[in-house]
Amino acid sequence: TLDISTTAATDSSFLAPMAPSATGCLPGSCSCAGACRCGSHARAAERGRDEQPVVDAPPPTRRRVTGKRSCPLFDSPPKESLRTLVINLKRRQDRWRSVRARLGALEASGRLAVERLEAAEGSREGAVPDCDVLRHWTTDRNAKYDGREGYRPGVELRMTDGERGCAMSHVRAWREVLASGSSGAGGRPVLILEDDAVPVEGFAERLALALADAAAADADVLYLGYIQGAAWRRTVAPGLHEAEYLWTTVAYVLWPRGARRLLGALPVDCPVDNFMAWQSASRQLRALAVEPEMVDQEAEWDVGSDVPHSDDVVLEM
Repeated sequence: TLDISTTAATDSSFLAPMAPSATGCLPGSCSCAGACRCGSHARAAERGRDEQPVVDAPPPTRRRVTGKRSCPLFDSPPKESLRTLVINLKRRQDRWRSVRARLGALEASGRLAVERLEAAEGSREGAVPDCDVLRHWTTDRNAKYDGREGYRPGVELRMTDGERGCAMSHVRAWREVLASGSSGAGGRPVLILEDDAVPVEGFAERLALALADAAAADADVLYLGYIQGAAWRRTVAPGLHEAEYLWTTVAYVLWPRGARRLLGALPVDCPVDNFMAWQSASRQLRALAVEPEMVDQEAEWDVGSDVPHSDDVVLEM
């Protein structure tokens, strides 16, 4: 059983460093990767954060939004590599091989230091403690942003095993980020990827600039791939915005401060991307996002995922 303390180091058995292939490239998806969708409400209400954000315009239809500064992570050659955790189910070695191939050049160049973080199997008894991830959620908060026809508030749902496993996998990643930040690594950020992540051309150069700007803005999290649920709150720098509500967790950079805030809001009480989005919407988490996106998914969020979405039934009611 995973230690549920928010300050304890993550069980090292979940982590496996990427080894180089015979060619020198590092051979590479998280069955929790396909875009689960979540937000936080019960726990937040308990803590007095139940004010609803004001949304002046009708909720948008869900869609994809499609001078360098010095950054030590991406100097040429880089002085240090960006630690990268790739969430991947043990039974999905096919997806691990694929993502290793996609990240191989970035690893070989010293840009990324890639590790495999074993995803939680939500169907396995005891794999997802209720104190970390709840079993039920309501559509109340997500409905403020989900513009799909028929989606509405007031529907209570049971999270699927895949959604709970996905959420637990990200909780493990947050704990690892916090542990690394408290063990001598200071406030260094960590890149968290699901195993269907596909970096776009120019990824390294754009990330260098985005990291520098995000750090200067005291970001807790920097989204590299997402589905936008609300208008940007403000523009922080060219190509970098403060976000209100974003879906999917395919790729984001998390600082230890952000990990502490997410862990302090446990338990996850809905699909994990909605949970993170609500922390941002309620101003408990400072979330920034790059535009255009720097990481895509192999397929759309609702295609070929190992994570069935519990709120799909709302559209059929």
